Amino acid sequence: MSQFWKSLRNSFFAGLLVVLPVGASLGLLWWGVTLVTAWLPAHFSAPQHRLLAVVVLIVLTICVGWLARLVAGKRLIDVAETLIHQIPLLKRIYPFMKEISDTVLSGKKTMFQRVVLVEFPRPGVYSIGFVTGATGGEAQAKINAQLLNVFVPTTPLPTNGFLILVPHDQVVNLEMSVAEGMKLVISGGTVVPHYPADGNRTR
Repeated sequence: MSQFWKSLRNSFFAGLLVVLPVGASLGLLWWGVTLVTAWLPAHFSAPQHRLLAVVVLIVLTICVGWLARLVAGKRLIDVAETLIHQIPLLKRIYPFMKEISDTVLSGKKTMFQRVVLVEFPRPGVYSIGFVTGATGGEAQAKINAQLLNVFVPTTPLPTNGFLILVPHDQVVNLEMSVAEGMKLVISGGTVVPHYPADGNRTR
């Protein structure tokens, strides 16, 4: 396969990782609104239909969340996740999306150990990164320095990003939690965690 077609193929799959979650979410939302409005009385106007549909969807989402907290609901979710893991592309995207949602919404400890600043993509420019562990294998063996695996997510979709291997002494550890760091990335820097001027924050 020529270099051109390889590049085209890689770009296509990289694009799918970005477009698919967004498209699926918007498509599901549109389908839900359309389905609910079809059952609403005809004397409501179009804006009222949409507003009522959104309210109904919110209520349904709360009900699903309540069900998920029950044993039976958890079993249903397990079955759904098992089915998702049978679909080639979704089984790669879903675990990472679930990891991020757990981090942002519940603050659970995930594969991300801590938040750091790294000079990326060039010296003098800093990016928010998440340490996933110490580098091992061939990459570590061939470099005369202790390396860290750092995931640098893209904004506003953190499902895409870069894995960079950074010397231990070239990362700047931040005190913000992983959930706070993820919210900072997703918001494009508009949601900034509070940090005291004297730097005496405790975690």
